[in-house]
Amino acid sequence: MKLRPAVALDAPRLAQIEAAQPMSAHWGEKGLAGEIIHPFAQVWCAEENGEILGFLALRLAAGFCEILNLAVCPQACRRGIGFLLLSRAFAEVRARGGQTVTLEVNVRNIPAISLYQKAGLKETGRREKFYNDTDDALIMGAEL
Repeated sequence: MKLRPAVALDAPRLAQIEAAQPMSAHWGEKGLAGEIIHPFAQVWCAEENGEILGFLALRLAAGFCEILNLAVCPQACRRGIGFLLLSRAFAEVRARGGQTVTLEVNVRNIPAISLYQKAGLKETGRREKFYNDTDDALIMGAEL
């Protein structure tokens, strides 16, 4: 598995992966392309045999990292790709002097919550009815 920064040409594939995951952020191709070139953003791809299987998008500023989007194509789930992407993100944040990482996740997204807990994030708060005025968002975070 190779991890690499995303480039603009990756946006269509990232949008396909995102669309296949009902609980992802659903930025679409245009939103992903914009994030790839955003000056405070990093988008990492997990690639195997030339095929992108997953990605993670984060923003890092003033020592604070927010993970904004993470998706793995359904046929590659449960292979450790999400954990690998999180580990790479944490290493990058540390290398750039970051100290804190946070994210928010739908309370119904049990697989993602389990992944984030495995990576060392803990629940730090909750946003009621954050998703479509129905589902709460868990706020999770960690000090690196």
